[in-house]
Amino acid sequence: MISGTDYLPPAPGKVPAMMKKFVARIPALRKKLHPVVFAAKLHEELVNIHPFVDGNGRTARLLMNLALFQTGYAITVIPPLLRADYIAFIKRSQLGKKDDTDFVNFIGSMVYESSKDYLRLLKHMSEK
Repeated sequence: MISGTDYLPPAPGKVPAMMKKFVARIPALRKKLHPVVFAAKLHEELVNIHPFVDGNGRTARLLMNLALFQTGYAITVIPPLLRADYIAFIKRSQLGKKDDTDFVNFIGSMVYESSKDYLRLLKHMSEK
């Protein structure tokens, strides 16, 4: 049971096979998708498999940031002010039509905002 959502994760017995399939698909997804879309999809899929009792969201964000960092993108933070939107977009990708377009776009906008933050910091540091 996941608090705050009606999403029911896969049965525990299905998780090992789902994780093997997920890991096996990573190289092909990396080649096929834009790095930001790839990072968002990694995040989404890990959260949907929900392999851990606790910490699935944190682990998914860590995996997302690893993928972003490996391709030269900024470490991306979901600000507390936007946490409700973040959760709503995850829910939308899990329930109903299972459309992840809004979630991927949200992650893309967070990557953009984080990059702008880093650029502002660098500019500020160079002015000193």
